[in-house]
Amino acid sequence: MAAPLRFWRWDGSSVVPHRGGIPISDRGFRYGQHLFESIAVRDGKTLLVREHLALLKESAACQGIPFARSMAAGLKAFLAGVRLPDGMLRVYLTAGSGAAGAEVTQPGCYLAWEGTRFPSRGELGNGIRLVTLKHPVAGRGWGQKTGNYMAHLDAISAARASGADEAVVLGERGNVVSCAMGNLLAWLPSNGGMTLRTPAGEARHGAVLRWVESTAALGRSRLARADLRRAVALAVTNSRLGVMPVASLDGKAFTHTALAHELSSLYLRSHGIVGGA
Repeated sequence: MAAPLRFWRWDGSSVVPHRGGIPISDRGFRYGQHLFESIAVRDGKTLLVREHLALLKESAACQGIPFARSMAAGLKAFLAGVRLPDGMLRVYLTAGSGAAGAEVTQPGCYLAWEGTRFPSRGELGNGIRLVTLKHPVAGRGWGQKTGNYMAHLDAISAARASGADEAVVLGERGNVVSCAMGNLLAWLPSNGGMTLRTPAGEARHGAVLRWVESTAALGRSRLARADLRRAVALAVTNSRLGVMPVASLDGKAFTHTALAHELSSLYLRSHGIVGGA
């Protein structure tokens, strides 16, 4: 039997348990006017809290939703001290009550934890299958973690309908943007060596991607489908997968996956994750 979900809210001074849902009057519910971050809880630790809160702050500034220092400090203290089983802890910053299009002055903040099964070491070893979507689905707002997530859900559904695990998403000009539910890493041959790249521009925001940037020599550049065809290895990053090696793209298997597996193992070691045998 699955563990029951747990909920909290910001009451103006601290994070407290919450037994209700988001009020229907909240524009986060009525219009999907909310932002979120998904934080992995593994082996009793909340991972990449600093990076997630920084991303939430940046998104709030872009969307015109106040994110007070007191709220940020309260969330940081709560996330540092909470002890939960393995799962995903999601932080929602909502527009609060008000008319459509009105200035946001009293945002709401809610947290929800649910038990989650993370990839086993065997699954990380096998990797996942990617498929390139035939039609561009990324447009304005792609990659922003808001209440309007339908384009991402359509993309992952299309990938699974084709027998793959994840999708490579293209922009309107045919450039590679990201995966449906994560960011994409590509190891490309360059001047007799190897470079690690992720798509520039419209790429999804991600805490794990920021960890990669702080750990490896990762560059952002425009990537086309032809670049992925010459890549020797790929990986997908998000909070649930961590760094997931890619076994194949559009049916073509990769033969130099050791690069992705090395980064995947480093991610686990860096965060003291010993589970997933």
